[in-house]
Amino acid sequence: MKRYRLSKLDVKRAIKKVLLENDNTKELKEKQIKPKCMPENVIPLSEIVGYADEYGDYGRGISKRKSGVNSFVDTLGILNNIRLFKDVKDGGSHLAYDMMNNLNRFRNKNYYDETTGSCHKAMDKVIELYKENEHGTELVKDIERVLNLQTKDDQYTPSPRAKEYLKQCINLAKGQ
Repeated sequence: MKRYRLSKLDVKRAIKKVLLENDNTKELKEKQIKPKCMPENVIPLSEIVGYADEYGDYGRGISKRKSGVNSFVDTLGILNNIRLFKDVKDGGSHLAYDMMNNLNRFRNKNYYDETTGSCHKAMDKVIELYKENEHGTELVKDIERVLNLQTKDDQYTPSPRAKEYLKQCINLAKGQ
């Protein structure tokens, strides 16, 4: 059996080499996860929030804001109280579809935070702004609350199609 002798210098070099490789792999992982702000994948804050005074008529006596987090708040408010809106004949499927498409706009997009000077995922900002809204609590929980609505009269609950769209909204918000 052969014996190899390692000097202290050889041991220090080996340890240093292993430590440097571990640091490099950690840095590579952090760099891969960090979102990059490029002009084609950045959404301005005004689009994320939506315009507060830009209302659209959804039905007779029903108006909701057209885009952004404000639209999510209005849409979930209407779907949560669908029994009060007799003019909604499709069980809210059109509302849920619009919400899904609106949420899909923020998927794989980033938001440049001017205060920190860094890039963040736009969906994280959407969820944060929804929590800060006076009528919203948590986006996923509010969607689940609408999904679990049960009334005596099925005419005033979200339709099965609307529920499928809302399930997709949950997947989008969770980043799946």
